[in-house]
Amino acid sequence: MNYLEMLGVHPRVQHFFNPYLTISCETLIFNYGNFIELASEAFHRILITEELWIAGDPKFATNIFISSSAMDAIAFLNLYHQRFRKFDSLCFIGIGTAPSKSHAEIIQKYKLKKLHFIFSNNPLGAICDLKLASYIRNKPLKIGYHDYKFQLTFENKFYAFEQLSLNALEKASGYNFLIRTHKPKNTSTYYEQLSNRHPA
Repeated sequence: MNYLEMLGVHPRVQHFFNPYLTISCETLIFNYGNFIELASEAFHRILITEELWIAGDPKFATNIFISSSAMDAIAFLNLYHQRFRKFDSLCFIGIGTAPSKSHAEIIQKYKLKKLHFIFSNNPLGAICDLKLASYIRNKPLKIGYHDYKFQLTFENKFYAFEQLSLNALEKASGYNFLIRTHKPKNTSTYYEQLSNRHPA
């Protein structure tokens, strides 16, 4: 039994991701080019990298989901696989723990796609949402933290938020990044939700 089977990942979801991973000694290996993500029952290693892990074909997909890790991508699709009749309309991209302009430049090539972020449900995940969205849309922003509030400078205006999110900035600024964010409700990440068997 491989690790995905141990986690209870649906066979249809396993079939979709199988071409984009390898298994060695019960460890899942995801190739980002010169870097790899490793996942097993004992550990999960994600790196900071300028490269990408891609599952599916972004040229033909209508929906592109971007996450910090391949395991979050697998966990997300496992949770919502019944919403999608055909997986060939989907593409998942792992970027590692820190969004960069290099990631954005690659993603910008896939125009007219519906972009979805599935980063963690915590301040770090919100920063990933904001940073990558700003890079993709060429809308620079600065993020700081002072007096228990997140402070953002965006389009020459200053904003302060107790709860940081892409949606909060959109509402305050009136600018729509046209990117949907998804967050697990009971855990920090979708992978944590899957491995702990939490409900949706």
